[in-house]
Amino acid sequence: MKILLVIAFLTCALTSIAQTTSRKLVLREGNDAYVEGNYDTATKKYERAKGDGAYYKADYNQANTLYKQDKFEEATDRFSALLKRATTKQEKAAAAHNLGNSYLSQKKYKEAITAYKNSLKNDPAAEDTRYNLAYALQKLKDQQNEEQQNEDQQDKDQQNKDQQNKDQQNKDQQNKDQQNKDQQNKDQQNKDQQNKDQQNKDQQNKDQQDKDQQNKDQQNKGQDKSTDKGKISRQQALKDLDAINNAEKKTLLKLQKKKAKETTNKQKSDKDW
Repeated sequence: MKILLVIAFLTCALTSIAQTTSRKLVLREGNDAYVEGNYDTATKKYERAKGDGAYYKADYNQANTLYKQDKFEEATDRFSALLKRATTKQEKAAAAHNLGNSYLSQKKYKEAITAYKNSLKNDPAAEDTRYNLAYALQKLKDQQNEEQQNEDQQDKDQQNKDQQNKDQQNKDQQNKDQQNKDQQNKDQQNKDQQNKDQQNKDQQNKDQQDKDQQNKDQQNKGQDKSTDKGKISRQQALKDLDAINNAEKKTLLKLQKKKAKETTNKQKSDKDW
């Protein structure tokens, strides 16, 4: 019985060693394909090396393959998961460094800076990580400056747009005011013309009335002449009658004077005698 147990143990150990040797071999083949730039083959090899279980080195190298193929979002997810699975400082530093590179390639500079700082906590002496951190900090600064400039430009553009809108509104208002003014002038001109036409009409009516009155007066004058003609004949008769009376009066006066003279002469004669 003991012999059977030992045989079974040895068999399992040999099988495990064989599987480990096979996984390492496939992993090495994947690495060779990776170095040659044959990333599709490398990915397949890494998948085969993992088999049905987890294999950190295969997952890590597969994440690097995704990064090399510019599949940065997928690589970011893989490195984030690997960082949680890492057990040694070396694994944590490497996963955080590559995670920073993935963020950096997506221009996610804040996330990249956090990842690089995390990597340096586990490997403070890593010069490439320090360089990448400094680079990410500068890119973040440039990005913030660019964003500020863009924001300032947007504000300026908005101000210009608002000013243009204001100018256009002022122009529209001026045009509207001018149109109203023109309409008022036109209305005033029409009103003045109507007044002028009315005045002309009134003047024409007045002239016509004056003309009609003159015609009427002329007609009346003609009638008066006819009437006056009859009246003059009667007046002439009266005048002639007055002349006759005056003549008689003069004659009578002469007789009276003559008689009075004769009486005076007679008195003088009697007195002297």
